[in-house]
Amino acid sequence: MAKRKREPKNIDDPQSGKPIRPPTAFEERLYQLCKCIPAGKVSTYGAMASVLKSAPRAVGQALRRNPFAPLVPCHRVVAADLSIGGFSGAWGMAEPKVQRKKRLLEDEGIKFHGSAVRGNEFVIGTEELLNRFVQAVAAEKNVAMKEGGATR
Repeated sequence: MAKRKREPKNIDDPQSGKPIRPPTAFEERLYQLCKCIPAGKVSTYGAMASVLKSAPRAVGQALRRNPFAPLVPCHRVVAADLSIGGFSGAWGMAEPKVQRKKRLLEDEGIKFHGSAVRGNEFVIGTEELLNRFVQAVAAEKNVAMKEGGATR
């Protein structure tokens, strides 16, 4: 059996931590899904993973590499227990990047109790997130058809 040639593991820019390659198909879908979370709301890594039929860690790793922030608002994704989670590869409230994530969310009106989002009124669950995603994909296809472009 012939061995498969392996790609180099480190395909991220060492300074920014962002990819030096185009987004994968999974990342494109994830970034589109992330844009469905409006300002003043958050969703969880688990909810996003459910919509995309993936795993929360895969979502977190792809969002860590998000080269399109703030257009793709990855700061609006939190852990299942509504704690702030990580941001740009950093973890824990002592990290300046995580403190920045909390400030961004507070600026959008999210309230916290310590390092956790205070209350479910700020949270978009799996079902609502899926509905928003389906609408966004349909709208994108309609625009492409009107412009005479090919649909995905």
